[in-house]
Amino acid sequence: MKFVPIQKEHLSRIKKWRNEQTRILRQNKVLTDKDQQEWFKNINKGQVLFAMLEYGELIGYCGLTHLDQENKRAEITFLVATPRNKMRCFGNDFENAINFLCSYGFNILGLHKIFAEVFEYRKNVIKLLEENGFKKEGVLKDHIIKKEHHSHRNKFYDSIIMARLQK
Repeated sequence: MKFVPIQKEHLSRIKKWRNEQTRILRQNKVLTDKDQQEWFKNINKGQVLFAMLEYGELIGYCGLTHLDQENKRAEITFLVATPRNKMRCFGNDFENAINFLCSYGFNILGLHKIFAEVFEYRKNVIKLLEENGFKKEGVLKDHIIKKEHHSHRNKFYDSIIMARLQK
């Protein structure tokens, strides 16, 4: 897997995946082309984002957001193509992104802490973070409203805060 800066030509596919996967993102509205252009314009403001390429093909993106150099911390962001999100390769994709982002964050940016906010129903992501050195730091009770998977009614869910410190 290769990690490169996000390019304009990646925007339409990333927007499509973001709109298809709102259940796992903080985003609750459908993004427009204008929204995506604004997002792209602001990529280098407090965040570093990378396109994830496999055999030259865009499969997702990842990065460090809420970058706080003063306190030496940042939050992980990660999203893969919708079909990959449901496949066994998701774990490998996520693990590759975690390893790359931790190496980049700790060794290049000089961060002390990299954290993630994970919705409670994403058990596979919580497990993968734990397997890659992240520890649960806390729970934000009833922190987000998302549609229930089967009923499509709104429901409050907890957010789990997990972090990994530089060794």
